[in-house]
Amino acid sequence: MSSRFAVIGFFFIVFILCISVTVKAAWETGLKAGFDSNIDRAIDGGKDDMSLSAYLSLGKETTGESRLDWSITSTIEGTAYKKYSDLSYGEVTIAPGMVYFPYRLWSFTVSPFFQAKEVRDSDQSAIAFGGKVTLLQQVRPDFYLGQYYAYKNSSANVDTYSFEENAVGVLAGINLSKGISGELDYEFSHGDSFRALSRSASRAHTERKHSNSSGKGRYRTFSKAFGEFVIREPVDRHAVGIHIGKDWNKSFFSAADYTFTNAEGDSGSSTSSSGFISLGYRF
Repeated sequence: MSSRFAVIGFFFIVFILCISVTVKAAWETGLKAGFDSNIDRAIDGGKDDMSLSAYLSLGKETTGESRLDWSITSTIEGTAYKKYSDLSYGEVTIAPGMVYFPYRLWSFTVSPFFQAKEVRDSDQSAIAFGGKVTLLQQVRPDFYLGQYYAYKNSSANVDTYSFEENAVGVLAGINLSKGISGELDYEFSHGDSFRALSRSASRAHTERKHSNSSGKGRYRTFSKAFGEFVIREPVDRHAVGIHIGKDWNKSFFSAADYTFTNAEGDSGSSTSSSGFISLGYRF
């Protein structure tokens, strides 16, 4: 998949250069330091790790001068993991959007996206597409509400890591003084997910596989990246997140993010905590 990712990356660079020339767009770059308490999505226990990411993004925002407008965001990102280096990846994402303003303080956005991800563990390299529909209401100058629906279909080199997911979410945000903002969100999603199995869970899963040939056992595989067996099965996820941002001036900004997730499937339930701190620059 490396050659395919290189071709996609080349066309991505050409694409964003065309955008920067033809429309008024803004560049953004930044660094993120992140963590995940259950990076292998284990049912029992879980492996934790830390990561460092760098990204470059080009975006065209709406002007607000008409009721119907368009936007686009193109991002290239690279992430390196500390313990499980085989999870390190490069990723390109293109997300155009149409924005409609039904009322002065309301906006309705439809945004499809395309994503290519090259992982050091080639089993997890994937091509994905999907979209997001978002409704935002500016309740007060310093407070807003939002609701959204998102769909994602990801096709990986190994089927265990492929998935299709539907998600709905609600959010509330507030803009405080001195460039500080905060946002709280809740999301429910249903879709496939890979999950790591302990030895006991792996034996139980094998027994279920033999007792039911139509079960999800056909997606069971050994992950060299994690050093354990993983399966793919449908799960229901509940996630609660909090985001805090700070604009230091017109160019520099920083952010902190934390999300708690609970996932439930036929093999059991699992939880995870993840988040990041970031520093960015707009130009």
